[in-house]
Amino acid sequence: MTNLRFHFQRLPDDLYSKVLKTMEHPEIIAYSFTSKKSFSFIQTLGLSLEDVHIKMEKLSAVYLNFGCYTVEINMRMGENGREKTSLDDIPVSVDVSTEKIDWSLNRETMEWRIISESTVSTWSNQEKSIGEWIQHLCSIFRCEDYESEFQIKEIRVDIQSLRNIFPKLRRVYINGFTDDPSEHDIQSYQIILRAFLPDVQNLRLYGVPLQENLSLEHIGMANLKELELYSPRNPKLENLQTLNVERCSFYTDQFSLRDLNRFFKLWMKGSNPKLKYLEVDGETIADWNDLMKGLKAEETRRLQEEGEADQKEYIIQNCYGSSARIMLFKTRFVARVQFTVLN
Repeated sequence: MTNLRFHFQRLPDDLYSKVLKTMEHPEIIAYSFTSKKSFSFIQTLGLSLEDVHIKMEKLSAVYLNFGCYTVEINMRMGENGREKTSLDDIPVSVDVSTEKIDWSLNRETMEWRIISESTVSTWSNQEKSIGEWIQHLCSIFRCEDYESEFQIKEIRVDIQSLRNIFPKLRRVYINGFTDDPSEHDIQSYQIILRAFLPDVQNLRLYGVPLQENLSLEHIGMANLKELELYSPRNPKLENLQTLNVERCSFYTDQFSLRDLNRFFKLWMKGSNPKLKYLEVDGETIADWNDLMKGLKAEETRRLQEEGEADQKEYIIQNCYGSSARIMLFKTRFVARVQFTVLN
């Protein structure tokens, strides 16, 4: 597609701009590869998109969301590719998928239905590495919502490349489910967090081993809006008061009621003023007494179905007059604690 000769480059800039704006998004992307002048001119148009999702794994990809039009760019590495993908690797080819969604009104039933149009094509690699593709795609359009997902077991990263290539990320997801993380895995977690924590707003960790060099205290130094941890091993909830975050969720096997009780007591004394919501999920618990001990909470609701769910709600208040609701939910297999600041 990018080998086509575009004959309107010599048009006056105002006509040149109007022609470009009539092109489909994949055509604009393809045209941006034809010359430095084309790339620069497209940048001056200030064309916007809603969000960008970058996936770093064995087969890396970039998803561009323009609202009712999406472009998915997948980079194929070939059968002889390295075991772990890096930003310096050059893909064999690039698959480009598009989907256009529109609404159509059925005149007989007067009901709206969704119409979807999809296309798939294969482009050359433009002799660019994965990192250069990411950099190029993220610099064509104007966007403020970037997020990236990292599959630790499938990639090799270094902090300088991450900082030089990636745009300012709003959300970061790190996937590392493994029973026995290697030293490489742990170093990769740390590199990604060091690269993006200063700016990221939402952080989601899947199966990331929390330890001395990668603890809640280290993560808590960031100015996060939301932190989600799935299957953290041995989460030390006594460090919850160090978190500088608005919303925090733990999905784990087990957690300490005493640690949560201590956290609630510290909140009542004025700690964690930024926190608005906390949720901790784990295996079922026989007795809630350790959690509510000494809180002087007002029970506002109790719901229990025989042999099924047990739910209770309490209200506590801190030294500044702010109230919070603690909801306890328990079944035979699951226990959940939800803490919500009300004012």
